[in-house]
Amino acid sequence: MRDEAPYGVLLLSFSRHSHQRNFVPGFVGHADTRIVAVADDDETIDDDLRQLNRRHAAELGVPYVGNIAEALARQDVDIVSIAHDIERRAELAVLAATAGKHLWIDKFLGATLGECDAVVDAVQANGIRAIVPSYHYGSLVQQALTVLASGRLGELLGVHTDVLFSKGWPRPTDRASPRQPPLLPAGRWKYPELKRELLTVGAYSVGLLQACLGTAKTVIAHGRAHFFQEHDDSTTEDFATLTLTDEAGRIGTLCAGRIGVATHPSGGPGLARLVGARATISIDAKRPAINAFLRQEIVDAPYQPAKEDPMQWASGPPTQRPPLSADPAGLLAALDDFIGALDENRQPAYSVEQARDNMEILLAGYRSMASGGDAVDLR
Repeated sequence: MRDEAPYGVLLLSFSRHSHQRNFVPGFVGHADTRIVAVADDDETIDDDLRQLNRRHAAELGVPYVGNIAEALARQDVDIVSIAHDIERRAELAVLAATAGKHLWIDKFLGATLGECDAVVDAVQANGIRAIVPSYHYGSLVQQALTVLASGRLGELLGVHTDVLFSKGWPRPTDRASPRQPPLLPAGRWKYPELKRELLTVGAYSVGLLQACLGTAKTVIAHGRAHFFQEHDDSTTEDFATLTLTDEAGRIGTLCAGRIGVATHPSGGPGLARLVGARATISIDAKRPAINAFLRQEIVDAPYQPAKEDPMQWASGPPTQRPPLSADPAGLLAALDDFIGALDENRQPAYSVEQARDNMEILLAGYRSMASGGDAVDLR
């Protein structure tokens, strides 16, 4: 419990590989949170990130602290929003948890399963609360949970989900046959102008499968570069599929990837199909809507993604209609749940333990992908 003062939030980095900028409106607008500072370790980051951090701090009217340990020592910091590069998140999460701060973590706890385990251990050992807000609170997952709770489908047999981003400028690759992505060294995720898309996009679909199914037992995945020369050059996937089986024998499947602008009128499909013993239902998070496909108009128009953001991590794709709700990704709902968890001393609906399991499924997918599609056992 707390007194009547809002929780003080420290924004830990505005890395271009993160969603910190998306978290800011929630922290600013919520009655029970206030941003007190922006921080990073100036000696370990490049000048572009230093300047970006300082610019955001100035826009928010809060101090910028160039030393994370110093920032964590501030008495007005209750929550740390961690959105540094994935390779540093576990280290910083453990540091913040040890300092007694509650954690709001952007998507991934760490770059390896061992790092994720370290974060879970630190949260448990220090008695703080932590949330990963990206996977459970969005409209697609919540609609699926509402259908399952109604009992209309009978016993759930399986789930398929398509979450794809209509971002980036697709073009034919140089190779007639894309190369098989290898299993890269543990923790190797960072590339200058691309992301590995089973990790980046597939994590959302894994979150839906987690919400609907039980603990994953086996995983099979396939993925390659199909749409972007950048991914083909680095032998990474821009599109992937994954199949898992849970401990009850139910099947979950997903398609995930970055498929290029003008491939969907609302920025990319967000679909789920729930198969039950009595009925099957399809859920489209982008409906009700009128679809207007104007690919030729977009392709022929003088439009290109910004040179500094070719895969549109920050700028987003052109769309034909606005979102159906004010909170389609569920970040505001996640913040409400997190504040409730802090006030009531309970776990949030999606905790670091679930985020750790999400990463375990994705890493098993990469091992399967590198083997050409062999099944990987998790339990």
